[in-house]
Amino acid sequence: MVESNLLFSIPVMIVQVAVALTAGLLGWAYLAIKPPPPIICGSPGGPPVTSPRIQLSDGRHLAYIEKGVPKEEAQYKIIAVHGYDSSKDLDLPVSQELIEELRIYFLFFDRAGYGESDPYPERSVRSEALDIQELADKLHIGSKFYVIGFSLGALLAGASLVVPGVNYWWHGIPANISREAFNTLLGQDQWTFRIAHYAPWLFNWWMTQKWFPSLSMMAGNMAVFCDPDLEILKELSKKPSVGQEKIRQQGMYESLFRDIVIAYGNWEFGPLDLTNPLPENEGSVHIWQGYDDKIIPRMFTEAAAVLGVGVLLWAFQAIRPPPPKICGSKGGPKVTSPRIKLSDGRHLAYEVRGVPKENAKYKVIVVHGFDSSKHIYLPLSQELIDELGIFIVTYDRAGYGDSDPNPKRSVKSEAYDVEELADQMQLEKCFHRNQNSSSCFQTIVRRLAGAALIVPAINFWWPSFPSELCESEYKKQPKKDQWKLRIAHYVPGLLYWWMTLKWFPSCSIMARDPIIFNKRDFEILKKMLQVPNPNEHKIRQQGEFESLFKDLMVGFGSWEFDPMELENPFPHNEGAVQLWQGREDKLVPVELQRFVAKKLPWIKYHEVPDGGHLIVHDNGLCESIFKALLLKQKPTVM
Repeated sequence: MVESNLLFSIPVMIVQVAVALTAGLLGWAYLAIKPPPPIICGSPGGPPVTSPRIQLSDGRHLAYIEKGVPKEEAQYKIIAVHGYDSSKDLDLPVSQELIEELRIYFLFFDRAGYGESDPYPERSVRSEALDIQELADKLHIGSKFYVIGFSLGALLAGASLVVPGVNYWWHGIPANISREAFNTLLGQDQWTFRIAHYAPWLFNWWMTQKWFPSLSMMAGNMAVFCDPDLEILKELSKKPSVGQEKIRQQGMYESLFRDIVIAYGNWEFGPLDLTNPLPENEGSVHIWQGYDDKIIPRMFTEAAAVLGVGVLLWAFQAIRPPPPKICGSKGGPKVTSPRIKLSDGRHLAYEVRGVPKENAKYKVIVVHGFDSSKHIYLPLSQELIDELGIFIVTYDRAGYGDSDPNPKRSVKSEAYDVEELADQMQLEKCFHRNQNSSSCFQTIVRRLAGAALIVPAINFWWPSFPSELCESEYKKQPKKDQWKLRIAHYVPGLLYWWMTLKWFPSCSIMARDPIIFNKRDFEILKKMLQVPNPNEHKIRQQGEFESLFKDLMVGFGSWEFDPMELENPFPHNEGAVQLWQGREDKLVPVELQRFVAKKLPWIKYHEVPDGGHLIVHDNGLCESIFKALLLKQKPTVM
């Protein structure tokens, strides 16, 4: 019996050993292929931050250094993008004489995971391009700049690509050329690039295992260099290498390995399918290739050009807004409304309602809000209009409807447009209804008899707002709107890309998300739907960027003044400024509006208890707003 029990226990022991062995192998494999966590600069135990850095919209930091002449004095601004196993401290042997003669400003930065720039787990060709765009925006490089290096930029004056890497799996390149070029590589490099392309999850193991040689460059194999390269290396070795120790300090996986995985992985676009980013010869793209280069095959020179240009093109096309379809231009929408010509050459389209101007007792200019036009729905009875003798001018703001876009649109330009409209239409003292933003009254006060601001937009970055209050109210906004507002404020150059991408929802108001309306709003919407608007299709006809997106950039960007430092435009009570707010408005925070009213006590504040964002379109409320503005009556309908 004892012997049989012993025999029975042997298979059990074998199973236990097999399970332990399998678990051990799985554990070893997991540890071998899993990249180590990065050692982030500035984190506990991580390397110190010793360079200036900017914070990107996703929270990461990019480290940079500036060289050459001061940015303000520069004729040429160049962003230098370092390559593999390098950093912002790369040696660019440009003489001081040439820098001063041409007045060149250089901006060098550490790409994600290199030097002192935070790693990015989702790094891609696309993210590299967007990092350059945001860096240029944050440091106010200007609307045009040059790029030298492995160029991943947009809004360029030109680019120089110096032996950029190539991907042997780009679609569109003849298979025989790719195969022939690939076969010129050392065997160990061929295997490294295959694994990066076909099994990137194994790449950390491949690059750290000791059984087979992996990448020749990292192994110090001098066979990858031609004779001129060896001469240059000899000269470079005589100079101290500044910042060399910092290149890989956050981990080889986040810098070197991820570079290879991205470069030889599956690209999100085909470079050969792209078109010239500088079609008007406003700049040019150059590629420089060594005839005897053993790392980038010479037969792939054309493909290498496509790589750099492809990334440039993708970023340029993704970030750059399309040109507006200007009304009255060739191929643009027809002009169907009367227009005035402004002093800068633009046109404003307008519409008049109510009694004839010469018979009017009250003259009112109505400024429409976001995603609206001069055809704004105003439920005023004809009886009230005739009784009070109201002449109403509504107009399309810049870029909306039939009004020309304004590339330099700002809060101030909106106010000046109203003033010039009043001048050209020969309106003496007039009333102003603004459903957009708190424009600067001082610029138009001489023409105003009064103003009513109806649920005007609030900018969370006005300096007079207490940070705690702003933060609290900001967090109440839908998450997708929080991101939209951050980008509009911090990196407006990326707003077009953000608002047109398909991966994330970008804006609740454009999507007409029910979450932004309260019960009273829904009742108002039901009534509005019963009154067809045949001109609704004209609101965005010149392009969403010039109308809706510009509104967001202007409204939530950096203002030229703080509205809460404005003085009373009617110090002798010759008029009044009224502010109307719905208590249940889910787009414009009531707490911030109350703060504004408290900070500016000369504003007459009216809060509608069950009102949402659409109070101006409520029949009774609209008439109450007009009576309060024109007759200075206390509102009776709330």
